Amino acid sequence: MPELILAAFISLALILLYCYVLYQNGIIPIGGKKAPSFVIVIFFQWFLVQRIMKQRANEKIHFLHLFAYQYIFVMMVGIISATFFYVFYLSSPGLDVLSQYIQLSLQELSTYKQVIVKQEGGAYFEELRQNISMINAKSIAKDDFFQKIALSFLPNLLISLYYKRS
Repeated sequence: MPELILAAFISLALILLYCYVLYQNGIIPIGGKKAPSFVIVIFFQWFLVQRIMKQRANEKIHFLHLFAYQYIFVMMVGIISATFFYVFYLSSPGLDVLSQYIQLSLQELSTYKQVIVKQEGGAYFEELRQNISMINAKSIAKDDFFQKIALSFLPNLLISLYYKRS
């Protein structure tokens, strides 16, 4: 368990470093721009399973054991990162970043207004505009947590099946 906690905090540190590098290069790390940081989580899933397999070299390990172990790790990373992002986006610097993101998103949306209204209707465009305006610390943290859980399923399954010993 201590190595899961340590790996979760190292994952968070690397995700934050990734977000910082994006921000320093003029990219606001919210939404899909943060999604590639999930590669860090997949790497640690693999790394942790590798360590278990080396530590228990002569034991039979069912894939569900590996699957559950990885999901515990992913849940820990999800909880820690969601908590961090929630607190950050409530802080003054976080609110500034969030404000920039909302303004840029609304500007981008307005450039596609004619196409969206033509294809989907005016009500749909207004709903999109309102939804962008309602992005807040809670919605970012919630998305971060649930994306990690959802995106980890297939890699978790594949890693577990590949390394199982029955």
